[in-house]
Formats: sequence, C-alpha cells, structure tokens
Amino acid sequence: MGTLLNGVEVEELQQLLEEVRAHPEAVQSRRWARFRWENGLKGRVYIRNQSFVVDESVDPSGREAGLSALEYALGALGACLGLGFIFNATRRGVAIRNLEVALEGRIDNLLRFLGLGGEGHPGYREVIAKAYVDADADEETLQALWTETVANSPVGNTFVRPVALRAEIATVSGWWFRYTPGEDQTPTESRGGMPC
Repeated sequence: MGTLLNGVEVEELQQLLEEVRAHPEAVQSRRWARFRWENGLKGRVYIRNQSFVVDESVDPSGREAGLSALEYALGALGACLGLGFIFNATRRGVAIRNLEVALEGRIDNLLRFLGLGGEGHPGYREVIAKAYVDADADEETLQALWTETVANSPVGNTFVRPVALRAEIATVSGWWFRYTPGEDQTPTESRGGMPC
C-alpha cells in the first residue's frame, strides 16, 4: 500500500492523472440518468447501478415528505465542491483534517413551478457555498485551493453557465414501461429509443 493523503492513494491518483493526460479522449464526456414516476409526486432516479427517490409531496403537517429535485441539485453542488477540494488538496500535498461545505439556495419564485404565476423563475437565483476547513495549510493556500475548486467544479459550472436543454416527449405504451433496471444492471449506452 502506498502513501495515503486525505484517504486518497496518492500514487494511484498520480497514475490516473498521467493516464488521462496521455489519453484525454478516454474521459467520458456524457452522463445518463433516468427518472421513473412511482406514485403521487414521488419517483425514482436511476443512474448506473444506483437509484434514489425524489419526493415533492407534502405530508399532513405541511412539510415536504422527502427530498425535492431542487434540494438534490443543491446537495450535488456541495458534494462536487467538497470532493473537488479534497482532490485539489491531495494533488498539491495538503493534508485536510476536516471539511464541510454549507450551502444555502435562495429560490427566485417557486410560485411559477406551482402554476401560480408571478415574476421571475422557479429556480435558484443565488446559491451561497461556504467551506469550513481544518487543514495543514495557511489561509492563502486554502483560499487558492477553494478558488480553483469553485472555478473547475463541473456542477458549479452547470449552475452558472447557460446549458442547452433539449426537451422531447414521446407517447409510448406496453413493453417499454415494464422495463426497470435491476440493482446489478448498468446501462452503458442508449438502447434504440430507450432512455439509457
């Protein structure tokens, strides 16, 4: 076993980076996900061989019953920033003892999503992300790592840059809706009209 830094095998990380540098075309530039409605305002998202529930329903107390898609988006940003920070710190030889990324998303106008109109849009108008770090490095080094992490975050860039959304709809019935990937199935490519 080689050197561990921040729980990451440093030699393996360096080897991976060298392989990617030598063969950049091998980096997968596409991702796939599938959503399957279950009941009410609840459904399941399938990504590779894993899945998670998204629940927009409200329980009798008036609270949201589960995590909404908008909350998952906020969590995905936090995870991307946090893991990106660990990646960048490890690459630069900085030991991290503890890290937490706290996020607050301020929604512009959720009434639009509910069909109740108004100005603005139903997405986040501002997201505040703050990293709390305990590390073997000075403030300047940590700030530089955080700046690099935010600038190169795939999810962060998805939040702040326009993304072309091509939304299509198809009317289907029968066998197509009987397909549900098992926990051990990993779709690798599109199957002729099926999501992935």
